[in-house]
Amino acid sequence: MFLEPSILSIALAKLRGGKFKRLEDVHIKGWYFLILSLVLQLGLSILKFSNLSFANTIINDYFFYIHLISYLFLILGISLNIKKLSMKIFLIGLLLNFIVIFSNGGKMPVSIDGVGGINNNSIEIKSYDIKHIAMTDSTKIPYLADIIAIPPPYPLPKIISIGDIFLMLGLYIFFQEAMVRKRMFY
Repeated sequence: MFLEPSILSIALAKLRGGKFKRLEDVHIKGWYFLILSLVLQLGLSILKFSNLSFANTIINDYFFYIHLISYLFLILGISLNIKKLSMKIFLIGLLLNFIVIFSNGGKMPVSIDGVGGINNNSIEIKSYDIKHIAMTDSTKIPYLADIIAIPPPYPLPKIISIGDIFLMLGLYIFFQEAMVRKRMFY
């Protein structure tokens, strides 16, 4: 989800005279909260694949809480940098996703059909995906779930949420702010 907006933003920043060297000057307060969140989320995914006897217990009994803590670390890390436009937009997306995820047991509901209809064979919830669930009639706040289809012929078809759009926009603006000295938005 973040690959395309990152590449596009970096390319446009370069066209606008942006410099990679300026990325060295980026200061993110509380960066360690973002790393902790990443470690927790990666840890959950790794446990899913492991053959450790306690892995299923952790995933079955503690997934919701570990996922919640990882999101709270993200929210805290982003909030510490709220003066930046990119972080404000990123926080909006994060909160929109947070609301729907934790209203639905800690997993993001996904419309298998998607808005606009993606073929079920193109995108499906894989058995190894521990962070998504199929949308049902009992899904809470379905309009914030993954319902926006990006179908083929797009090379990386997917279904995204409104929150994901804000996250991608925030990431795009982050690279613009970091690489280009000209003010683009304010």
